[in-house]
Amino acid sequence: MPLVEVRNLSFSYPGAMVPAIDSLSFSVKAGEYLAVVGANGSGKSTLLRCLNGLLKPPAGAISVGGFDPSQPEHRLELRRRLSLVFQSPPDQIVASVAEEDVAFGPENLGLPKAEMDRRVEDALRVTGLLAERKRPPRFLSAGQQQRLAVAGALAMDPECIVFDEATAMIDPSGRAELLDLIDSLVASGKAVIHITHDMEEASRAQRVLALASGSLRYDGDPQGLFSRADLAELGLEYPESMRIALALGLDPRPGESPGDLARRILALMPAQESSTVNVSALPAESVAGAAGSVASEDATEPAYQAADLGFSYLAGSGDERRALDGLSMEIRPGSSVALVGTTGSGKSTLLQIISALAQAGSGSTRTLGIDPSEPKVDLRSLRMRAPLSVQRPESAIFEPYVGDEVAFGPRNQGMRGAGLVSRVREALDMVELPYEEYRDRQTRILSGGQKRRVAIASVLAMSPELLVMDEPGSALDPASRRKLMDTLFLSVRGLHTLAFSTHSMEEAARADYVAVLSGGCLKAFGPPSEVFGKEWDPSWGLLRPYAAELAAELERAGIGLPGGILDGEGMAAGLRPRGSAA
Repeated sequence: MPLVEVRNLSFSYPGAMVPAIDSLSFSVKAGEYLAVVGANGSGKSTLLRCLNGLLKPPAGAISVGGFDPSQPEHRLELRRRLSLVFQSPPDQIVASVAEEDVAFGPENLGLPKAEMDRRVEDALRVTGLLAERKRPPRFLSAGQQQRLAVAGALAMDPECIVFDEATAMIDPSGRAELLDLIDSLVASGKAVIHITHDMEEASRAQRVLALASGSLRYDGDPQGLFSRADLAELGLEYPESMRIALALGLDPRPGESPGDLARRILALMPAQESSTVNVSALPAESVAGAAGSVASEDATEPAYQAADLGFSYLAGSGDERRALDGLSMEIRPGSSVALVGTTGSGKSTLLQIISALAQAGSGSTRTLGIDPSEPKVDLRSLRMRAPLSVQRPESAIFEPYVGDEVAFGPRNQGMRGAGLVSRVREALDMVELPYEEYRDRQTRILSGGQKRRVAIASVLAMSPELLVMDEPGSALDPASRRKLMDTLFLSVRGLHTLAFSTHSMEEAARADYVAVLSGGCLKAFGPPSEVFGKEWDPSWGLLRPYAAELAAELERAGIGLPGGILDGEGMAAGLRPRGSAA
């Protein structure tokens, strides 16, 4: 008997014109590793909420260990067997101290204190939160909150764990640790259902389900999914490893590490000299990082400037935590800057200071030439010129209709009539939510990814001079994320300055400059080709872009390559035989 069985499941939200889930059937065995993928709005999050009864499915449509989530009397036993890790960690964090939150589930199961303490200790250790066990969750970074949510699920010791984009806010090394943990859970006999927009993550699963408009479009192994001709129509794309393999004319293999791909390339090197290796480049991106905006080096005033900047949370208390320490940097007008660093490195704090939402604790800071600490500064006006799109911006949506939500900012800037409508239309079109289709749609029935896009459109509609964004693409499907970043980089050209944080090194590589933060200090600042090349330091706790790491593997094997390789096109050009046509 399957551990989880879904039989012809359909589900519609009140007021929705189309079902969120439509006649879906599949099963999951004990110890199976299943990835669920699909574009925003495809029904992934609705499915997981039906699985444990947070949403009420039709009677008999779902069974988890023989229990039906549509039956209230079954839900307690069902939730002993199946735990969820939500996309938004605050949705499941309930306690005021981290270790107490992890203990909440086991305590409600009535476990003996010794067993409960052991589970809490183990869960905090494997998620890297032992040092934070006494801290209030509200003072943890978004990535740390996500780890805390994972720890709470692990402490329940369920037969099946469902992860809903649980790695979205975690840095690359932390994500790798969590994925290794998932592998170990599967090896120990637990079933895992992993909802993800990351195709590299999906390729690690034994089996993949692809959803579109609530319907099942694929059920099989990762190789079969990435062989489909309609991948783009599903809002999906090849993992970076497969994109680069295709650029080099090699068979793409899901989940291939840079080292493994390097060994395949090295095996073909003798044939390369006779041009038997196809190194035709990938199609050019619509916006390449190197061809993006050009900073105005002769501008008299930086868009942002910090000198010896310091900031502490709970300064002067026993829980004081230094978030930024002696940081100095400049962002030139018309440039794009990617902030990267491990979870808790200070990225979000710096973005809040850039947008004048937080005041420097020490040192000096100027946004658009203005010192926010000066007594007569109009902070409201400054924040409108440099608005911040916060992590999980969809949590700040408050208008009932999409059009009103996007219009809120420009309306407060004094816009009215046709000009306001034009601004809202343009912003919604930029995030691929067509104005005519979405302006009157209720925000509460949107998918998580659609809410994210509405929230970002609300900031874009203000036409800011300095666009400040904290993990803007973290909840979007691959195609939507790439298109959004294209839009943001295009907006920089003569219109805006862009400062954004990201855990995607491929996204960071497209910016004009990369700023590396570690422990609240600025460790490196410069063009991506330098930061991910000669300045690279493994002690930062990050992973380089896949192509840059592949280049490093080949160079260690003695293959001479030009510096600054950051993508498949650069790798193909670097490996092209001398004298061959470009």
